[in-house]
Amino acid sequence: MYVSPAVRSIRDDPVAGESVTLLVEADGDTETDTVAGAVADLGTVEAELAFDTLRVTVPHERVDAVCELDGVAVVQTDDTLTMGADGAGEDVRLDDG
Repeated sequence: MYVSPAVRSIRDDPVAGESVTLLVEADGDTETDTVAGAVADLGTVEAELAFDTLRVTVPHERVDAVCELDGVAVVQTDDTLTMGADGAGEDVRLDDG
């Protein structure tokens, strides 16, 4: 399973009372609905996206449980889908030189 650096940071050092929106991708052997049911026990399923991916919102304290779900191939923040003033998403790093 791939867990992005941003998600690992939240998983390892959650902030009490804070929530995060994640993209959770089902592995090729598990139905998206099965993953959605498991995630629904931990937070809120916001949308089903392309490529067997769910957009979910969970408390920081439950990120670890999301990462341990059976049938999940990828967990990353939804920042990977946005492009803002700071770049193209969580996994892009710009060099200054």
